[in-house]
Amino acid sequence: MKHPAKVIVAGAGIGGLTAAIALRQSGFEVAVLERAADLGEVGAGLLLAANAQKALGKLGLAEAVSSLGTPASAAEIRSWRGEVLASIPASELEKKVGAPSAAVHRADLQALLVRGVGEGTLRLGAEVGGFEQDRSGVTLSLAGGSQERADILVGADGLRSRIRATLFGSQKPRYAGYTAWRAVVEVGEELLPWGKGFESWGRGARFGCAHIGRGRIYWFATANAPEGEKDGPPGSLASPKATLLHLFGDWHRPIVELIEATDEGAVLRTDIYDREPLGERWGEAKVTLLGDAAHPMTPNLGQGACQAIEDAVVLARCLSEGGAAPVALRRYERLRSDQVAMVVRRSRRIGRVGQLENPLLCRLRDRALAMVPPKVQLKQLGEIVGHEV
Repeated sequence: MKHPAKVIVAGAGIGGLTAAIALRQSGFEVAVLERAADLGEVGAGLLLAANAQKALGKLGLAEAVSSLGTPASAAEIRSWRGEVLASIPASELEKKVGAPSAAVHRADLQALLVRGVGEGTLRLGAEVGGFEQDRSGVTLSLAGGSQERADILVGADGLRSRIRATLFGSQKPRYAGYTAWRAVVEVGEELLPWGKGFESWGRGARFGCAHIGRGRIYWFATANAPEGEKDGPPGSLASPKATLLHLFGDWHRPIVELIEATDEGAVLRTDIYDREPLGERWGEAKVTLLGDAAHPMTPNLGQGACQAIEDAVVLARCLSEGGAAPVALRRYERLRSDQVAMVVRRSRRIGRVGQLENPLLCRLRDRALAMVPPKVQLKQLGEIVGHEV
């Protein structure tokens, strides 16, 4: 196909930025429109699993990515008392899938990708309000009244995507039934040995942590809660740290120590959502979706950003292979739909099991988890982190 003059990507998250790099490398003119006025550093880590590392490697970013974060050399699932229920064989997994996994700071990865898109590609403070299509392209309406014209529009605008709402109607995402706190803290290695990470499961609550490079540890906590519940102001009995210390005060080390070492203002709280997979069609004519706009998922497998990165590489490949743009976009959607639907549903199931509250069911869950053979763990993980686009 003749390359379109211009592709607009709505959203400068991990998926949108990766798509911009991949499309530019394929010869497209690209503009990334981001509604935020600045890409402020968000205190969060993410798993850059082997599947995402291999996808980024196809864009020539393997060396740059290898300098980010901390290799996931060991990861454990523990009980709230600290008993090891499952140990993820990271070294064996790396051998099986041919690439390492790493824990990184989201802001570090985002900064690397911003550099990769090149000057003049990213426009901040540009909010896409809607779009219309005709035979020759797409007209975008921006907040403030201005318009932009493109040959193709990629909606990478997140969980509550306006592009998705225009295509498929405005529907609320599915609340998973639990909320999450997260933060990044700088503490000594005596609290958490370098390269180690764990996730501990209790009754209706979980806590996990990992090194993300440069002396930083990312931690997260989850708890079953009503949708929209808020913490109190700093220093109050219902402040984030007070709530977390109440929930996790008798859990194993170094959970309490990590919470206490965190600045109150650095703790972010967000409710957890996903959506039912769309199926094989994510767009219409010269418009498609990518990442959370297409398939938001719970974070239980650490695959949200990874799947968006895979989307980006496949999208650019399909558009550069030939054929009319709508045909190429539908091919991209078909190629990605089964894999992301599997990850969405598997992540949802893990969340349901991890957030169990019934004491008997929790005991049965922990016993069952401890009995899963390493070979089965490797097979299940390999289906996701061993996937190659």
